[in-house]
Amino acid sequence: MKRTRVLRGLVSALSIVLTPAAADAAGFALFEQGAQGMGFAGAFTAQASDPSAIFHNAAGIAFLKGRQLYVGGVLVNPSTDFIGADPFPGAGRPESMDVGIIPFPSAYYTQALSDTLAVGVGVHVPYGLRTEWKFPDAFSGRFISTKAQLSGVSVNPTVAWKLRDRLAIGGGIDIRFSSVELRRSVPGIDPFTQQVADVASVVLQSDTATDFGFNLGVLAKPAESFSIGVSYRAKVKQSYTGDATFTLIPTGNAQFDGLVAQTLPAGAIPATTGLETPAIASVGVAYRWNDWTFEGDVNWYGWSSFDELPIQLEGRADLSTIVTEEYDDAVQFRVGVDRRLNDEWSVRGGYFYDPSPSPPESVSPLLPDSDRHGICAGGSWRRGPVRVDAALWWLLSQDRSTEGVNRDHYDGIYSSSARTLGISVGYSF
Repeated sequence: MKRTRVLRGLVSALSIVLTPAAADAAGFALFEQGAQGMGFAGAFTAQASDPSAIFHNAAGIAFLKGRQLYVGGVLVNPSTDFIGADPFPGAGRPESMDVGIIPFPSAYYTQALSDTLAVGVGVHVPYGLRTEWKFPDAFSGRFISTKAQLSGVSVNPTVAWKLRDRLAIGGGIDIRFSSVELRRSVPGIDPFTQQVADVASVVLQSDTATDFGFNLGVLAKPAESFSIGVSYRAKVKQSYTGDATFTLIPTGNAQFDGLVAQTLPAGAIPATTGLETPAIASVGVAYRWNDWTFEGDVNWYGWSSFDELPIQLEGRADLSTIVTEEYDDAVQFRVGVDRRLNDEWSVRGGYFYDPSPSPPESVSPLLPDSDRHGICAGGSWRRGPVRVDAALWWLLSQDRSTEGVNRDHYDGIYSSSARTLGISVGYSF
């Protein structure tokens, strides 16, 4: 009977720790691809005028001349604070996240094979996440997550064909390489005292998974000053295999420790899970007037395909589970403007609104996502075959309450913000 009590107390804990860090909202889908596009707040579907078009709209590379290389990346500095609510972790309980600065590099190369045909390849990070809470041994949410990290890269070979002087189509294969790492403490209910105790720590580390998707784009320029772009990036089903490694933490009660040792897997145990990153569709309109360029985009994320997550531990059906997520689709709005100052310098800025598709039940220390507003500024310098683009993003998230319905019974209010610096250097051969 005592062993059964301990087992029941561990099952729900394990179902959370094995949830991949990637399984969440557009809050970690990286739209910071190319510093010129960042300066427009990501509203770049209808311009796609540098090699980062491989991400924004594959058709755009059909209008690029010669051979072009565009390399750089972004530095992201996120910050999150949490204030608890009753009954757990308690009203006013403060916590904060400490993840430092996260780099996301990118590189794009395009080549015109003829006046109508172009090819290219992009290497970028489409999704990235690291949440890491301060003082993990004392963190009140340590039984949910102390660290979650999604690492990955997309290799995106692309081809584009100019159907008419002002109309092109393009597409590519999206080859994803990714892995996840999760850390947390495991609680157990001491059958002798009926108190919750830290009985173990667990680390889930997956192998690098290889999965495939595709992207398509259309770019039309009905007039010299006006362009319309449409792009689509397919959802990718990512399957992970790896190990969950359990390390017992002595509680000071030898009999209780013995019960826990009988219940938990000894050492590492094979684990499998899977998730789908969402399909993304974008529509953009750009207008050029003298030295000014304006663009507005709408981006749709198909997160509703992510409604549950199966988790399997080899030989341990008692600890395998299905986690309910029930996400909604999300629509982003992006606008940007550019002012050309002279032949060498341009300045630009923009704004975007990025609503969260996660319900309050799913907001947790694993990924405290919320609606975001982004203010963006940037500029370019060009001389001969060289260009340098830079952009800054200030992301302000609305305070997000779990509304007392969090599935992990960990309630409170999250306050988040982030700063992003993007730099890209281009060279035309």
